[in-house]
Amino acid sequence: MPVLGFFLAATPAQAQDEVGEFIRSGKEDANKLVRAYIEPASKAFGHGLNGGWFNSGKAMKLGRFDVRVFATAAFAPDEDKSFDLSKLGLTTVRDANGRKFDPNTPVLTPTIFGADEEGPELTLYAKGRRTVGGQVIEFEEEVGSINAPQGTGYSFLPVPMAQVSLGLIKDTEIAVRYSPKVKQDDFEGQLWGVGVKHGIKQWIPVISMIPGFDITVFGGYTKLKSSYAGIDVPLSEEDRPYATAQQREASYYAGQALTLNTKAWTASLVASKTFSVITGYAGIRYSNVETDLNVEGRYPVIAYRTTAPFNKYVEDITDPVLLNMKDTQWGVTGGLRLKLAFFSLYGEYTLAKYPTATAGIGLGFN
Repeated sequence: MPVLGFFLAATPAQAQDEVGEFIRSGKEDANKLVRAYIEPASKAFGHGLNGGWFNSGKAMKLGRFDVRVFATAAFAPDEDKSFDLSKLGLTTVRDANGRKFDPNTPVLTPTIFGADEEGPELTLYAKGRRTVGGQVIEFEEEVGSINAPQGTGYSFLPVPMAQVSLGLIKDTEIAVRYSPKVKQDDFEGQLWGVGVKHGIKQWIPVISMIPGFDITVFGGYTKLKSSYAGIDVPLSEEDRPYATAQQREASYYAGQALTLNTKAWTASLVASKTFSVITGYAGIRYSNVETDLNVEGRYPVIAYRTTAPFNKYVEDITDPVLLNMKDTQWGVTGGLRLKLAFFSLYGEYTLAKYPTATAGIGLGFN
């Protein structure tokens, strides 16, 4: 399966029901809950995209090339395997007994990387008004309940990838990643990326005299555009009496979707030493990721009208979740490559807040 389908199947498919349930809490709280639940996956996936670009500190010579297939696994730190409901400032969501969350009393629930068990029960409230003795008073009423979502039980996210690299002049190498638009059931997406490696040994006289030792700088950028059209948040049976005839139509809430666009760029300083068929390399890596997650379409939410007769009705909220998630980290990378004729095997590990491990194979003249 291509990287796009793999990631889309691993994350939005796991989160689709949870996202749908969160939306029933209304736009404001849904954004807070979805961000807390899924943001660790956006970080892990972005930092995973920034891995595997190189397997030595030497740029290939002019005309040399290789084709690599590899997978990078990004691991979530323990603190990102759960989140505290009491710290989100929720306005329409209460605990199982209908009480507001106390910011001084932690209520932990799994993120997408958390334990494969449901979180605490939550009750949903709507604000309303009614006329009592000629006076308009405000009140809150319970309109439903959900469980905070369960995690996947996995603390890592694998990112498979394919890449072609080509040697250019002046000890410079270019690498390209590309996947045309792919579609699998309700998943769709495409990816491209480009990276450049340049040898700086040639510019440092002392280092240039050390045989088998190389040092390069590298920069790379990857962009993923994807969507998932399998979200299904229908009008519930208990809410049908409050809906219009149009809202009761089967196709009225069609077109619900989740889009996920990720941009990842990285820069590294890498040194390597070759001993016969084995090359060891190490370096410093900077990783920057940004993900836009949008939940699009119309969704039914129970509400009360703010003008007389203040009756209950089904409110349509459009495009309820719009999130921009960013993360940066520095890491230390080390790896080994075994090269036999046209074939090579390599593996590396980056020590960082979101550590990554990469393993791959390559074919070519490099």
